[in-house]
Amino acid sequence: MRMLCIGVLLVLLTVPAFCDDVYFQGADSTWHSLEASPQDGRIQIQLDAAMIAAGQTFIVLGKPEWMILEDDTPPHLTGLAVDGRSIELQEGDEIVLGAIDGDSARVAIGLSDESNPIAADVYLQIDDIADGQVRLDTSELGPPNKSGDLIAELSDLPIGGHRGTLRVRDLSPMGNSATWPISFSVMGIAVADDGQSVTLANSAGGFTFEPGLSRQIKLPTEQQLYLTGTLKGWVYPRELDDVQIIEDSPTRKTVLITSTTLEDNKREPVEGSPARIEYELTVRSDSPALFVTSRLYNISGDTAKGDAFWGWLGGEYFATPTESKIEWEGVARDTYVDVGNVGWVWIAPRSEGRPGLVWMADGKFVQSRFDTMLLRSSARDLAVDECVETSFAIAPANTPEDAERIFQDIRASDLLPGLPVE
Repeated sequence: MRMLCIGVLLVLLTVPAFCDDVYFQGADSTWHSLEASPQDGRIQIQLDAAMIAAGQTFIVLGKPEWMILEDDTPPHLTGLAVDGRSIELQEGDEIVLGAIDGDSARVAIGLSDESNPIAADVYLQIDDIADGQVRLDTSELGPPNKSGDLIAELSDLPIGGHRGTLRVRDLSPMGNSATWPISFSVMGIAVADDGQSVTLANSAGGFTFEPGLSRQIKLPTEQQLYLTGTLKGWVYPRELDDVQIIEDSPTRKTVLITSTTLEDNKREPVEGSPARIEYELTVRSDSPALFVTSRLYNISGDTAKGDAFWGWLGGEYFATPTESKIEWEGVARDTYVDVGNVGWVWIAPRSEGRPGLVWMADGKFVQSRFDTMLLRSSARDLAVDECVETSFAIAPANTPEDAERIFQDIRASDLLPGLPVE
């Protein structure tokens, strides 16, 4: 039994005599024992202000043999595993489980405490997941064990990114606690019932595609990335005509999206469907990036000039492989400014604590006159059924150094052919 006494000048406590050992935390923050002889079924405890600090103290009655009183250190992590696969612990105070394939998982979280057992009253909450979808097994925790695995059985998980909180405490008198944010994503492809929305998810979270002039790809950072096409006028997807899942393996998910139902830059329907726009989107288990190949086909019936570019991603500033911080110039100069075929650009977040974005391609990056980033192609005459094709990869990245690492991993694996060589 633990008691907290506050505002003590002189206190005389009388408690049932269920024990014969009493400890209190003294003015020097160390623990001391008190004589406590049971009399008439009760124990009397007397403390005065000189014995304690700041007018308060903790009292422990009936200390278990396993309890270590001198303990101010919370539990710590010792390991992670998902479905038996070990996950490397990250530096810092976050549990990062990465990508989960499928709608269920068995997560083992290794916990240990230097001095005392870990309490079984663990708190685990995951955003957007009901309590019934998380079942905890705490059988390895509690006295007398100072270490053990917390098992979380997760079920009926929706695809996309998920975040939550894990909180545990030890069974010291002070109940030292530790709290960790926890994150993971459920890898997969989900197509809406009406066929007008597609979500792909990997370790970075969810990427959602919807038709519309300024919609198309919604990134895990909540920013929108969209294709602007020109072929006998401005063209954007108004509706999705076909969605085909090309591959759905544990390591790779690919979907092909097609639209011939188009709208112009005023969001008015385009008559006659002069173009067909295809979006081939892929996520992989070994990369945080979304891989995109877009194709703007000429189906107008005769040769026509075609062009397509992606944009309009903004941020606080941007970086390239050779420059760590570049201020925007488009607004100040009221013009478009070439960045070049640099391999990647990192776009810094506008809000602290949010990730930036690394955008990787073998094409030309350009600052718009609105201080946003574009990926351009070259306009050319297209015969019927010819297309303008653009390929790139994009992923959340916290720093330019993270951007470079992701880029090098993709280039080394030849996941995006044509990237510049150092």
